Amino acid sequence: MPTNYERLLISRFLIPGVGGRLALLIAAIGFAGVTIGVASLVLVVSFMNGAEARLAGQIASVDGHIFVTGGRFRIKDPDQLQQKIAKIDGVEAATATLDSTGLISVNGRSFAADLQGLDPSSMSALPLFRGEAAMVIGEPPTKLGTLALGSDLAARLGVGIGDHAAITSIRNDRDTLTVSNYDFTVSSIISTDVYPFDSRRAMMPVGNLRVILGTKSSATRVNVRLVDPDAQNAVIKAIHNSLGDGYRLATWQSMNNVLFSALTQERLAMTVIISMVTIIALSNILSSMGMLVRYKAREIAILRTMGISRISIAKVFVGVGAAIGLSGEAAGLGVGLILKASKDPITEALRMYFKHPSTELDVLLTLPLAISGGEIAWIVVLVSIGVLLSTLYPAVRAAGVDPARVLRYT
Repeated sequence: MPTNYERLLISRFLIPGVGGRLALLIAAIGFAGVTIGVASLVLVVSFMNGAEARLAGQIASVDGHIFVTGGRFRIKDPDQLQQKIAKIDGVEAATATLDSTGLISVNGRSFAADLQGLDPSSMSALPLFRGEAAMVIGEPPTKLGTLALGSDLAARLGVGIGDHAAITSIRNDRDTLTVSNYDFTVSSIISTDVYPFDSRRAMMPVGNLRVILGTKSSATRVNVRLVDPDAQNAVIKAIHNSLGDGYRLATWQSMNNVLFSALTQERLAMTVIISMVTIIALSNILSSMGMLVRYKAREIAILRTMGISRISIAKVFVGVGAAIGLSGEAAGLGVGLILKASKDPITEALRMYFKHPSTELDVLLTLPLAISGGEIAWIVVLVSIGVLLSTLYPAVRAAGVDPARVLRYT
């Protein structure tokens, strides 16, 4: 810790005076750079967290957070299994589904589809049909012969509510190839903003899908929704302990691994870019401290002749650089967190200004912002280390000033 006279010198050198105005200007630029860099880091991390949270909410609301399948992707007693899972702490709901793929056709237009069969009594409890996670037109497909389609799939097929669509089943029974068509009435169209769902999903009563597939099984997996997604690992462990061996567990992250890998890479790239801005700002602090050492060489020499040690001189200049950098860091954190907290009024102002914002801007404006205490601590630690490192070279130069040489030629 600096002594009293070292603190006095730090406060004196923070304002270099008339001869050091250029150094003061560069220090101010360094302060502003650190402020902008740290604020940008806070906002970038908040936006990336918000994008991941929003995507997680959309994907998980479609099917769930955890997926339980049995051997050969068949479940013998799905009702008993979903009731057992639903009783586990942290589980909001468990829904058994029969899943397969097929071909759906309308007036000669045919597309591959992900077929999903559900018990009609469980459809009303799904977030999809409660209006919490999707925009739904029509009624849930609770009646036999009815069908719910993803919005993109319905658009490509050119169908609306009440129109008919055919699902083609191809089965190979004892070397006999059987092709069957099953007629359905479109009862609802669902838009979730989740591309794999909107472009391929076709939902129907499980009884219809069992007929199409020619199977006695009524479920291939149980979709589990959690009360708190952050408690996912604990719930997975509890499910495994409750069910024992013989079941496979997957998460919504592992089911969308490619997408989340892309998000992770984007987060890393943005963080590196903003970190480079902060590094440039720290180099300005190094430059300003170097100039300050040059402007204050005579004062340093006088202080050395008065008995101040090299270590004290080094501590003074480390203190001056740290004061500039750390104050910029504190200001950056304040600016970033204030902008994060002010997102809603800023969003409303931008909406009023643009009146009809583009789809891309609207998505950006509606993103939630979130940053954890650990991430803030990570930013503080890294920037603080950078600030201290940027002061070491100027401090060593200041401590190395030769009083005899400086005073002789000045």
